[in-house]
Amino acid sequence: MTTAVPKSSVKRRGVLRGIGAGGLAAAVAVFAKGSPAQAANWNCCTLDYVPPNISMTTCLNASHYVWTCTFGTVGPIYRCQCCERKRADGSYNASAGKCTCTSNC
Repeated sequence: MTTAVPKSSVKRRGVLRGIGAGGLAAAVAVFAKGSPAQAANWNCCTLDYVPPNISMTTCLNASHYVWTCTFGTVGPIYRCQCCERKRADGSYNASAGKCTCTSNC
């Protein structure tokens, strides 16, 4: 079974193909807003801002998303608390992390 592709989709693809990488880079430069490029690891926490840029207390006292993780298999083992502070729109604007050695310290 075949599916017909609407003309509008074909036109859109042609426009995007015509713009190319240069046009895409220009659009990013004009419309992109400042934010972290990507999440990164801090110990076992995958945070938006690395290194963490606020204290754990500050993060926990604001609207936030928090989780825990453990790292280390040989030698010391650490349990970490990770936190992302939320803006009113639900996006994150700061990160915090705190790790404590729990075994073989």
